[in-house]
Order: sequence, then C-alpha cells, then structure tokens
Amino acid sequence: MKHTIGIAGCGNMGGAIYLSLKKRYPTQVLGYDPYMTSNKKIELVSSWEEFSSRSDLIIVCVKPGKVAELLKQISSPKSVISVAAGIGTQTIRNSLPSGSKVVRIMPNLPLLVGEGAIGYYGDHELYETVEEIFQSLGHAVALSSESHLDAVTGLSGSGPAYVFKFIQALAEGGVLSGLGYQEALDLSIQTVIGSAELLRKERKKDPETHPEVWKNKVTSPGGTTIAGLAELEKHGFTRAILEAVQSASRRSKELGN
Repeated sequence: MKHTIGIAGCGNMGGAIYLSLKKRYPTQVLGYDPYMTSNKKIELVSSWEEFSSRSDLIIVCVKPGKVAELLKQISSPKSVISVAAGIGTQTIRNSLPSGSKVVRIMPNLPLLVGEGAIGYYGDHELYETVEEIFQSLGHAVALSSESHLDAVTGLSGSGPAYVFKFIQALAEGGVLSGLGYQEALDLSIQTVIGSAELLRKERKKDPETHPEVWKNKVTSPGGTTIAGLAELEKHGFTRAILEAVQSASRRSKELGN
C-alpha cells in the first residue's frame, strides 16, 4: 500500500477498519474522530486540518450529517472511500476539490471479525485499492449501479439482524423441544456457521452451486427435515425473508432522498 490512509470516524465500524489496517500498514494509517477525544487502541490526530493534509486516501466513517462539513474543508484532491449511508457519490464529489476520486461502500457488522460482506461502487480507479484494503475484513463485491447499494443495505447491511433473529428462534425451538438454552444456542450458532462455510467452500469449487442442492442433501423423503421445512413454508418463511430485504432496501432509498 503506497498511500497514507486516514480513517475519519473511529467508532465500531471505523475502529475495526483502523485496527485491521494498522496491523498491515503500521506506519501508514491515521485516525481522526470528531466525537472521540481519546482511545487506548487508536492513535488519533487532534485536528481535521492535519489529518486531511497527511492522508492521501480518506475512509469516511463519520455520521452522514457530518460528511459534507468535513470534506468541504479539504483543499487538495483526495481519494475518498465513504461508508456513510445515503450520501451519494456525486454529493461527495461536490464537497471535494476537483479531481478527487470517490467510492461508496456498504459493509456490514461481521466486518468486526473479518467476515464482512461489502458492496461498493464509484470511480473505477479506486477499485483495486478497495479490494486491497478490505480483503482482510471480508468479501467485497463491485456493483454495476450505485442504486444497488440500497439493495446491499437491505440484504447484507441489515442481514446480520435477520440471521441473529433466526439463531435466536432456532435456539428457542430447541428449548421448546427439551434442550437447555445454552446448549441450544451453541448448537444453533454452530449450525449456521457450519452450513454457511460448507456452502462457501462448495461455491469456490463451483460458483454455480445453489443452496437448494445442499438443502436437498439434508432432506430425505418422509423424514424430519421435510416436516420442518413444510412447517416453515406454512408460516411464510421464504416470503417473510423476501419482504424483509425489500422493505429494508426501500427504507434505505427513503433515507437517501
């Protein structure tokens, strides 16, 4: 990495990005946070002026309402990666000096453990840099349209909450069937982790691998799994997930308008 990378906003998401990059590029990462005066793990630059002048590439993780205010104070062209929800690339460019390059990204909470799902869109000149920066934080996907970031928000941005809700319900089903809560929760978490990892490894071998194939491998005629799946569909499981993603995507669009 030839850039000096500045992380503007070092809360949960920004802090995770900072700490990950600091391990890989110990002398090339700066932190700044308008709300945070000190942090034992993060070395913060005290002023925005110093931070922005020293940073070749700025990753913006501050609250959306603070983005334009900070970027308008930059005097020379910069490369900017924005995590701020609802702030479009053109709005960001309008807040920066001419010649600046911009990419918007939508990461999700598992980025905190290096397993984030990250959608991004913007100036193609920055795509290689985005991939290099976020390779240790999860899987990054280049999008064909900026409007797709709303769908990413509804799917993978909000998705961890759906998964946590599913894990909780799965565990409670185990309790209802006689298991203790802690053992039911441990089994539920591992079931989700193992199933996702199995599918990921199979898709690396064959990108056309479909979840339906593996669902069918678990399901035998007249067995326990098909009885459970039938009950899920009776209560609208698939439809509920589809509508959750669509509803969250629509809300993302509303917040950006």
